[in-house]
Amino acid sequence: MSSDTYVLIRDAAEAQRLERQYRAWQMNIGYLLHPAIEKHVKMRIADIGTGTAIWLRDLSGVLPETCQLHGFDISDIMFPNRAAMRANISLYKHNLLDAFPEKFIGMYDVVHVRLMIVALSFDQWEPAVRNLITLLRPGGYLQWADCAGHETTVKDAAGEITPSHAQHYLDLFNMTANAFGKTPNVAALYGIFHANNLQDCEEQIYPLVNPAAREDLNLAVLEGIQHVLIAGINLGPLDWIKSKDEILEARKAATDDLQRFQGWFSYNVHIVTGRKAR
Repeated sequence: MSSDTYVLIRDAAEAQRLERQYRAWQMNIGYLLHPAIEKHVKMRIADIGTGTAIWLRDLSGVLPETCQLHGFDISDIMFPNRAAMRANISLYKHNLLDAFPEKFIGMYDVVHVRLMIVALSFDQWEPAVRNLITLLRPGGYLQWADCAGHETTVKDAAGEITPSHAQHYLDLFNMTANAFGKTPNVAALYGIFHANNLQDCEEQIYPLVNPAAREDLNLAVLEGIQHVLIAGINLGPLDWIKSKDEILEARKAATDDLQRFQGWFSYNVHIVTGRKAR
């Protein structure tokens, strides 16, 4: 099985799941742009893997309309209608591993990337960083937020019992992620930034522990695993799960576990930032 394969689906349900996951992340992270990034009224910002452009839409609500906000994604299926976005947001279909059109080179104060674990094989992360640096103006920042989905844990309110069906559901995901090479060493991203001459590199790690985010996070993980497993059986036979019915049964058992034990899923989000030399 190829590690280049995108092991999620692109449809309205996945768009809703991504936005739910985004909300859970934001309730734990607390900012859109890293505090070290100086803001001004004519910022140019690119969002890579923009999906539904939710990050840009939120950003447009806190930055002046004089800022230019551009989103790029390999697929335009989840792009929102033009009417759902402010006039200073523009979206483009583009693969982040391909050279960008000349008009975008050296343009941006910030290039933001989020959640590439299901889109890239880990050996593509450094080529991606090198390519994205070309978009930055001197002194511009690269901000990358990602996680290691295969390191997700399930907890219960008492801290004594691991909900077995929820853990089994995670195990099915982990086996599928491993089969498609989606088990990256996210902690290596900081070193990749350094190796490519980005300055003032920082890494923040945010455990997703905010109780207010648990419902959104649980639903996002349950739905995300279902989508990965369905994509997996569609792309090739899996020894550990055979049909959509089995997947739905496993999800229901996991959901029942979480409700019975007041359980929740948790994992860490890594945000790595670095600045291009002036």
